[in-house]
Amino acid sequence: MPQVLVAVRTAVVAAVLVLVPLGPASAAPEERARDLPAFSEVSTTWGASCAGADGGRVWCWGSNGSGALGPEGVEDFVPRPQRIDGRWRQLSNADGVTCGVRGRGRGYCWGRNELGQIARPISGYPQPRPQRVAGRWREIVTSGSTTCGIRTSGALLCWGHDNHGQAGGTDGSLYVLEPLRIGHGFVSVSPGVTTCATKKDGSGWCWGWGLYNQLANGNNTDTGVPQRIPGRWRTLHVGDTSGCGVRPTGRAACWGKNTNGQVRPGAPSDVEYVSTLPGRWREVVTSASASCGITTRGRAACWGWDGVGTVGSGAPTQAVGIHRFPGRWQAITTRANTTCGIRTDRRLWCWGSNEHGTVGNGSLEPRFSPDRLDGRWQAVALAGTHACGLRGGTAWCWGSGTAGQLGYGGLDDRLTPVRVR
Repeated sequence: MPQVLVAVRTAVVAAVLVLVPLGPASAAPEERARDLPAFSEVSTTWGASCAGADGGRVWCWGSNGSGALGPEGVEDFVPRPQRIDGRWRQLSNADGVTCGVRGRGRGYCWGRNELGQIARPISGYPQPRPQRVAGRWREIVTSGSTTCGIRTSGALLCWGHDNHGQAGGTDGSLYVLEPLRIGHGFVSVSPGVTTCATKKDGSGWCWGWGLYNQLANGNNTDTGVPQRIPGRWRTLHVGDTSGCGVRPTGRAACWGKNTNGQVRPGAPSDVEYVSTLPGRWREVVTSASASCGITTRGRAACWGWDGVGTVGSGAPTQAVGIHRFPGRWQAITTRANTTCGIRTDRRLWCWGSNEHGTVGNGSLEPRFSPDRLDGRWQAVALAGTHACGLRGGTAWCWGSGTAGQLGYGGLDDRLTPVRVR
């Protein structure tokens, strides 16, 4: 949800996941412009952004045609931060759907519901008010089409779109309309066209779309039955066509579509089983065409397709082996041909296609090597067409603003970071 959004535990990394500790609200300093607090976490999804503060408080802004950002009567666009009612232990917002957990494990979902993704009977009308999901929950995470949650007992359940079996259905139905039990003993989950989860014992499991061996089982077919990813895992990061993970030893591996060497660096092929990376890693993330990671010594690297600068090797290249960056790094993320990372000195660097201004350097030209953004940064999050980050407790966004997802009050694009206010 990366960065500061992931608790230190075995986890499937979810880009849109906002984890907000619920504790007593801080009584201290006066809140900032428009009563905004000092934010500690930020997340992005298509057309929307959210940020969390102490006391389980969350603000969101951007596209709201489905009501995922607020109650009935709110306009289609919310161009300034809007408080999500209640105090949240965990919140997930993706593609017009919001789900989360309040105190005492009470789970809720709201927004789009044409696929059953909020655990209510399918309707062509969105539900703009939080709907209680039965049971006591540790977390509920949504991809916008498929939703999964882990109960306080460790039981994992999924519902919503199931066209590839990603909600765990095995009867060929396109939808799972009520929470379906997948198994027990789970500690994290990341739903999508391929859904993956980890258990307390460190085992990793994936199910759903398997055309490119995203399930690491070698048969390139879909299934609603969880498939074991060989070995034990500290983190998993699985995209639409490939996956990567880090084992408790620091050894890392990737699998899936490898047409640009994003799974097996420097050695493109159609698909790969589980290919071990050299060295020891703290984290590894993957996107459609490239992968990046940080070693246990804080060195950052990317590999795969660099045709528009995603790898940052300095020049357009079809397939790049492991390209290492100078300095020490604390976070890195890559998505939709843009990559950003934060060094240990809290300097933020971005590079890539820059089609919508997501590099944040004031232009729309591709950047084939890292560009530094002004300021000292705590976190960064990428969506398909925009990016947001935290600087000194304030949120800043840049890129496409057509749905109000930059949070400054307008709908225009911004090619450099603009303060959310």
